[in-house]
Amino acid sequence: MAAHVMAGIGGKGGTVVGVIWFENVLTYVLVGARVYTRRYIRGSVGWDDLCLVITALLMTVFAILTTISCAHGMGQHVEDLETYQFSDALLYLLCAQSVVSMAIGMGKVTVAVFLLRIVTASWHRWFLWFCIASMMILSIFLSIAVFAQCTPVESIWNPLLIDQKVCYLSLTVVAFIDCAYAAAMDFALAAFPWIALRGLKMKRKERISICVSLSLGVFAGVCGVIRTSGLEVLSNSRDYLYATSDSVIWTASEVTTTIVCVTLPALRPLYNKVRGQESSSAGYQQHDDSAYNTGGSFHMSSYANKRKDTGGLGYPKSNSNFASAEASRDPTTIKNDSDETILLQAEGKNIMRVQEVSVSYDNGNSLNNVSIKQDV
Repeated sequence: MAAHVMAGIGGKGGTVVGVIWFENVLTYVLVGARVYTRRYIRGSVGWDDLCLVITALLMTVFAILTTISCAHGMGQHVEDLETYQFSDALLYLLCAQSVVSMAIGMGKVTVAVFLLRIVTASWHRWFLWFCIASMMILSIFLSIAVFAQCTPVESIWNPLLIDQKVCYLSLTVVAFIDCAYAAAMDFALAAFPWIALRGLKMKRKERISICVSLSLGVFAGVCGVIRTSGLEVLSNSRDYLYATSDSVIWTASEVTTTIVCVTLPALRPLYNKVRGQESSSAGYQQHDDSAYNTGGSFHMSSYANKRKDTGGLGYPKSNSNFASAEASRDPTTIKNDSDETILLQAEGKNIMRVQEVSVSYDNGNSLNNVSIKQDV
């Protein structure tokens, strides 16, 4: 039996490979910068960082499989390929699609977990957990359906077995539902901060700044809409390898845009450090799971206290004595060198500030000092 000869990268294949690897490099630059910022500047990493790293790794696997598929003929017209070249290219492309469906889900999970570190209202948390669960269920189902849609499995990519092919579900329909839901999730998570942060007592300018930075996910939603509108090519199996090239590019762009949006807000401390500014030691303090059942909230604390009281991925072992330690700090000395620090709330679900005023007066015999403290 003669060895299979690769068709070589041609047609739209070169564009596909160039785009996905450029986006992979961009992804690792941003993810690496974020992890460095969280670990060495902020003092801790969180579960959202872990989800982000997993998403980046899945995108690398997707890029490798897609590149191999392009080397076998993806991006070229079917009439320019041998039957075995078409079959090999389609097999690697199906593997890539199975992997990227998980990457899409993990990207949305990363955004939701990031927001879970900020919100405290019960319905906010329930909404985010619903987003996480529903997105992952759909992503896993699509990932499995890629190879479970027909029997025998090899008939999915081998045109020589077309007469034996029996399909139990339409991958086009499953992909359309998953892609449309993912796009809707992008828009929902982009709009969510405007609702969740509305009740916080902070300067209007600061609130808008935070919401805008977290709302950049609309661009991922736009990529998702474009990708979804092009899914009709999935039913056009005659020239599938050529027709699906644009969809592959938009898929990679959607995940990359999600990574960019969730990464940029966390890089402000690194930006300040590069500019030579002193970075604030204030960071996240997250309660244990029991705090979510009692209306717990997040508080800022110093890196020294974080190292003492935290475990695992930088989360505190207990939820006590944070507010009292912070109430004594002068609020004018706290720097918001990350958009995230503005979102931290106190026990009353509001940002609190203690203002102290000293008044000196002469009562005729002696000079008296009066200290007045006021909660604002």
